[in-house]
Amino acid sequence: MKMMPRPAASPGTARGSRGAYTLLEIALVVAIIVLLVGAAIPLVSGFTKEQRLREVARELLVLAKTARTDAMTTGRASEVVFGRKGFSLWRVGDEKPTETFMLPRGMEYALRPLGAEKLLRPDDQAWIFRPSGLCEPLAVRMMEDDAWLEIEFDPLTASLSGESFFIP
Repeated sequence: MKMMPRPAASPGTARGSRGAYTLLEIALVVAIIVLLVGAAIPLVSGFTKEQRLREVARELLVLAKTARTDAMTTGRASEVVFGRKGFSLWRVGDEKPTETFMLPRGMEYALRPLGAEKLLRPDDQAWIFRPSGLCEPLAVRMMEDDAWLEIEFDPLTASLSGESFFIP
């Protein structure tokens, strides 16, 4: 068996040299990481706002469904009362609310009853659920900074019938 001689390493190859990075390569990698983190921060911030707005919408939906169910099972009207800092479930004739939800700090909301063109600030308005299960059509907009989420309720089922939002 005849052995072939090995070719000599050319002067530009890494054979025999140390695998170190130059300062330029390290600076380039750090710059790319900074750009990626800088681009991700607004996305995470918008996601957090959206989650907070959706949590308030979810709480209102649960309260509306509870009010409707209570009205249908007891034969007495129930109300969701909208205050400036939150909303509560009231049964007609009760002295205090059954359930109350307070808005997170920095968040506010407004109401758009059927036929209203402008949003109305909540000031102890009552959303009435009749023993038949019907309620008034209503849209509620939750707002935090520049972000908002508006949900519309179906008057027959108190379920969500529409949604619109703006999350910068």
